[in-house]
Amino acid sequence: MSRRHSLFAVLAAASVSACATMQDPPNAPAPLPFAERLGVVGVEHSGVIAAAGPAALAGSPVGSGETLTTFPFRYRHTAVLTEDVVGYSITVNGVQAPAGSPGYYAGTFQSTGTYATGGLSELWCFMPGVVGGERRHLCFLKNQPGVAAIAPTRMNPFLWTEFAPATGTFDYVRTPIYELRAVDIPGDLVMEYRFRGWSSNAARLTEFAVGREVRRFDAPRGADGVAVLKTVAGDILLSPAPGAPDKAVVSLR
Repeated sequence: MSRRHSLFAVLAAASVSACATMQDPPNAPAPLPFAERLGVVGVEHSGVIAAAGPAALAGSPVGSGETLTTFPFRYRHTAVLTEDVVGYSITVNGVQAPAGSPGYYAGTFQSTGTYATGGLSELWCFMPGVVGGERRHLCFLKNQPGVAAIAPTRMNPFLWTEFAPATGTFDYVRTPIYELRAVDIPGDLVMEYRFRGWSSNAARLTEFAVGREVRRFDAPRGADGVAVLKTVAGDILLSPAPGAPDKAVVSLR
C-alpha cells in the first residue's frame, strides 16, 4: 500500500484566497481509482512501481556497504501532458513543462498544515527536458482547486517516500492536463538494496532507485535470525553468513 506522509504547505494568504475561487478545468484528469493506487499490502512502493524482471541476488556473503539485490522496475501508471503546464505563483511564470512531456504516478500523499486541504492528493512527475546532461523532473501535487503545488526537489524524484521542503512554502502551477498512456520513462530504472550490517533484531538496509539513495530502513529479524525484505520483485531472505556473522547470505523465498 502506498505510504502516506504529511506535506506541510504554508502559503501566502492572498494565494490561498485566490485558489479558493478557482475551479478545475473541464478536461482535468480524474484521480486514479483507489484500487489502482493500493498495490500489495505490506510491500513498499507496490502502488507505484512493479518489477520489470527478476531480482539478481548476490552470489556470495555480503558485507556492509555491498549490494544485496538489484532488479529493473517500471511505473504502474504513466501519462503524457496534453497541454502546457503554466506557472501560477508570482515566482513561477510561463510554461514549466510543455505538452508531450512523459510522466508517471509517484504516489498519493496527505497534505496537512495551515492552509492545506487535509485530503489525499496524487503526485505526478513529468520529465520536460534535459538539463546539464540529465533529464529534469517536475513533480506536481494536486492539492488545491485549479492548481497544483510544485513538489520540492531534494528527494529522489524517481521514488518518493516523503517531502522535505526547505522553507515550508511551495510554488504553484495551473492544473496539469495529461492523458494516461503507456510511455517510456527515460533513465536506467533499477532498484538496488545494500546491506549496512546487523543489529540485534534487524538487518540494516539502504534502498536506491536509478542510482540515487531513497531511504535507510531496517528489516526485522524473525526468531530464526532471518530478515525478510519485501520488494515488488518478491521476498528476499537475509541470513547471517556461516562463519561470518557480520555478513549476510541472500536468497529468494
